[in-house]
Amino acid sequence: MAHALNSTNSRYTDICDEPVEKLLTPISGHQYQPLVSLEEAVEPIDHLFNDLRDYVLVAKHNCRNPDEGLTQDESAARERPLRTSSGKMAFFSKVLHDEWLRIHLYTMQFDSGPSLYKILNETLRAENRDNLKDWFLFLKLFLSALEKLPSAAQSVYRGVKDVDLSDKYINGEKFVWWGVSSCTLNIEVLQSEQFLGKFGKRTLFSIDSKNSKSIITHSYYKKLEKEVILMPGTYLEVVGKIDANNGLHIIQLKEMEPPIKFVKPANKIQMGESTQLIQNMKLMEKNPVLGLYLDDFYFSPGYLMEAVIMEFYKR
Repeated sequence: MAHALNSTNSRYTDICDEPVEKLLTPISGHQYQPLVSLEEAVEPIDHLFNDLRDYVLVAKHNCRNPDEGLTQDESAARERPLRTSSGKMAFFSKVLHDEWLRIHLYTMQFDSGPSLYKILNETLRAENRDNLKDWFLFLKLFLSALEKLPSAAQSVYRGVKDVDLSDKYINGEKFVWWGVSSCTLNIEVLQSEQFLGKFGKRTLFSIDSKNSKSIITHSYYKKLEKEVILMPGTYLEVVGKIDANNGLHIIQLKEMEPPIKFVKPANKIQMGESTQLIQNMKLMEKNPVLGLYLDDFYFSPGYLMEAVIMEFYKR
């Protein structure tokens, strides 16, 4: 258990490098990427890790029988039938399954070299957005999966040990957390020595979230405390902060409605945003095999059309 706690430690405490003092440019481009398998999605980033393919294999093995929540079967149950041959629904199930695999892979701690979440968050926080291009295929399905999970308005917590960040977070200031922010619903978890402990310099964030996502059923560490995620590009305001003695500094944050989409949604491509997308729409109109029921569909139309078009080209 101690090893498992240490494995998740840096996900919960990965805060110090957030560039809250400067607003970076929005993240865009991933929403136009095709839906591909997990193996294909990690090809552009494989060189950044040691034995990444091994961890992909582990993730695929562990997700053969998804747990409750937004699983492959549950997602398929929400689908409307396609006007295609009977075997085409399997394509969507494969896409959905790989989406959940990416959440699982995100939570894994790599024994050799940096873990995926570490490099991903470093890249999301970097001023040079060109470095994100290699991540676009991964981000497409990773963010798609997170967006499909229910959003919850609830209090969540995260923190960092041996650091006082109170001077960095000014009352009334609004800022963006660009990384994938792992939090817990149980504040008592952070009292463990593997996290913040009870003594020494520490910073605890108490966050009034509006759109947090529970990944408990998709995590590698299912038996650990309740992990929820704040999406990349979450817009926050400093509500207050106190010195709670014994070195503990508590900063209270509130999630705000962002003035713009700092990270473009993966599932909500606007029909007029891309010439290629418009061409794809015309293609669907001309080809009955691509026809589908879009009314009251679980996915956004742009996301669905892209998936169907991919399958059409594979025929």
